[in-house]
Amino acid sequence: MVCSLTRIRRFSLSNLVKSVHIHPLLWGVTGVCVLTGSFLNLLLVFIVIAIHELGHVLAARAFGWRIRKIVFLPFGGVAEVDEHGNRPFKEELLVVLAGPAQHLWLFAGAWLVHAAGWLPDNIYETFWQMNAAILLFNLLPVYPLDGGKLLMLLFSAAKPFLAAFRLVIICSACLLVCLQAVVFVFFPFHLQAWALFIYLAWALWRTWKEKRYAFMRFLLERHYGNKGPAAELKPLTAVAGEPVMNVLERFQRNAKHIIYVTGEGEKQTRLDENELLYAYFSEKKTSACLRDLLPVD
Repeated sequence: MVCSLTRIRRFSLSNLVKSVHIHPLLWGVTGVCVLTGSFLNLLLVFIVIAIHELGHVLAARAFGWRIRKIVFLPFGGVAEVDEHGNRPFKEELLVVLAGPAQHLWLFAGAWLVHAAGWLPDNIYETFWQMNAAILLFNLLPVYPLDGGKLLMLLFSAAKPFLAAFRLVIICSACLLVCLQAVVFVFFPFHLQAWALFIYLAWALWRTWKEKRYAFMRFLLERHYGNKGPAAELKPLTAVAGEPVMNVLERFQRNAKHIIYVTGEGEKQTRLDENELLYAYFSEKKTSACLRDLLPVD
């Protein structure tokens, strides 16, 4: 706990401010809100989103994660970190839940202030509705929302990282289509809902295009040793003629892999996962087979 508090203190207010980026569209939305007299609503939304993202950031810093930047969008915020799927399951779970958890004390705080007579009824009701809407929206199992990240954690606990990443994108896309159909039938002229769905569809499309890049960062982090302790040993079996990349695609998070190589009339031998990673990244044997890594008798 002392170590965690020290990490949070080192992440000073100046560092936090420097890491904040405002998306250009947010400035445009702010201008529209000022002209239409709805600036107070925008301010309330921004406060809720800022506290939500601050929850993620403080939890991440408590575990020593590296914060790249915090981006505020017209529809929410994103805290980008330099961690790529190798942190312990419990850590990632707590960091993801730290954002939604902020809404609970915001509900309680708003109720206390309103009960004390310091918050007008109309502002209290508006804040309550916005806080609830942002919480429920973020818990949708659509990547990269918090609900989608929880889904990724669930899938990656049982499947290889790349397979889990593909599956969560596909599931997110299917759910998004279903939600869009509901909006089309019941709220066809709800422009804000359509804008949110368009943004999520674009984010999913970009994530799908960059899935190999995310997978390579996952492997590189393991190669350079920037990972948490392995939760368990998971041996893999492969034939000598299998490409190294095929085996790497079977790597799981929080697991140490020993690869048992068999087949093609050769005696069974084994390779450590670090040998595969070293051959692929350091020796540039990107098209090698496991046979090429075996010791010569």
